[in-house]
Order: sequence, then structure tokens, then C-alpha cells
Amino acid sequence: MAPPVVWIAVGSGNPCKVEAVRSAFVSMYAASSSETEIIVTSHRDVESGVANQPHGDAETKLGAVNRANAAWDDAIKSRPSAISAKCIEKTSPDFAVGLEGGVEEAPASTAGIMAAARSGEKNAKEKKEAAKVLWCMAWMAVRGTGSAICTMAKAEDSPYYVQPQHGNNDAVDVAVKEIWGFGRTGSFELPTKVASLVNEGMELGDADDMVFRRVNSKHGSGTVGVLTNGMIDRSAYYDHALKLALVPWVRPELYIV
Repeated sequence: MAPPVVWIAVGSGNPCKVEAVRSAFVSMYAASSSETEIIVTSHRDVESGVANQPHGDAETKLGAVNRANAAWDDAIKSRPSAISAKCIEKTSPDFAVGLEGGVEEAPASTAGIMAAARSGEKNAKEKKEAAKVLWCMAWMAVRGTGSAICTMAKAEDSPYYVQPQHGNNDAVDVAVKEIWGFGRTGSFELPTKVASLVNEGMELGDADDMVFRRVNSKHGSGTVGVLTNGMIDRSAYYDHALKLALVPWVRPELYIV
């Protein structure tokens, strides 16, 4: 019997993001007690529905959700040939993933504590006058269902099993019910030069290229890569957040009801 195929639609053409998604799903299924699956990804740049450079937690998360929904719809319409060859019976993806990078300004109180600490004050209380601090982060949004394929990566001790609910005409089978998972990356402070350019309206990737004299860094190691000297590249930066966004399918008994 052929191994099951898991089709993941990624709302980005950025190779760093696509690889991060593929790697996270491979890890999730490999960690489970399920049989060996074939992970197949399709990807396309889709609209986020938010600003090119999202500011704040809410706008960034919304961008990720919009990209996941757009990736789902686009996958159904386009159904790439590579998918058709391996997923003959599938008319829609099993998962769709949106990744959105954003920046957020630290609250005045937080910026004040940082400024106090840097000024050498032993009891770092809020400084009333402190420079604005801009942080970098990203949100992951994963759309899936409660199907047997999606939940095949459940933890070995999970009691979850697909049980259709046929109570009335409005009832939705758990197997096809839309399920969402979310995860946010760690955040880090942007250098003053980069933050100033972003605050003036420049996208982070372009500001990164200008300050560090690079070209198309957002398709490479990203800002996190140059700041950590390669300890964390862009794909690795997304990795933990993607895995956290997959928790509803690892512990479906707690999230899928």
C-alpha cells in the first residue's frame, strides 16, 4: 500500500519560508508513531491584505491568516502538476501556511527599563525619556482540518480519533472542520539605523540591504542571520514558531472539538 501523501500549500515563493514549512512538517510527522508519509509542498506568492511592512502584532497576525487562506484557495484553483502526479485523489490541500514578518514598537515602559539598564542603573526602573525601540518578530498561521491525514502526526499517547458528528443539518464533521494553529517567533531588537529606516516607511528587508550592504537578504539569511552572525538563519528563525503552530494536530484531543 502506498504511503499517505500530505499536501501543504505555502503562501510564499520565498525559498527560506518554503523550506522552513517543509522542515517543520517533516519533523512533526517523523516524531509521531504514524506510518511514513510523503510531504509535498506547493507554493506561490499571495497577497497578505496588509501593509508591505506590517507594524504591530495584530496586523502581522492578520497578514499570516490572509496568506494561509489565499494559499488554500490558490492551491485548489491551480493544483500544480507536481501535486496532481502524487495526490491524484486530492482536490484540496491538507494544510495551508501563511508566514508574515512584522515589527512592533516596544511600549514606553519597556523601552524605559532597557534605557535604565543600559545607563548603568542598578535598579532598572523606567526612564521617563527613552528612545523608541523597534522589535522584529513574525507570525505563523496554519490552516488544516481534523482529518485522519492531518492528525496522523498526533502524539503517541493521544486518544484522539476521527469521529464524524451527524447531529443535524448544521453539524460539521470534525474530519472536514476548519482548524487553525498559530505561533509567533522570538523577537529581537533592531539596530537603530535599521529601525530608523523602517520607521521612515522602508521595508525591513530593504533597510537590511542598505545598512549591511547586501542584496535581496530576505531571500537569504535575513536580518536575524546577519545580526546573529549565522547562528540563526531565516529558516531556523521560523522553525520553532511553525512547530508551535502545529500543536493542534499534535494534541488534537485538546484543540479539535
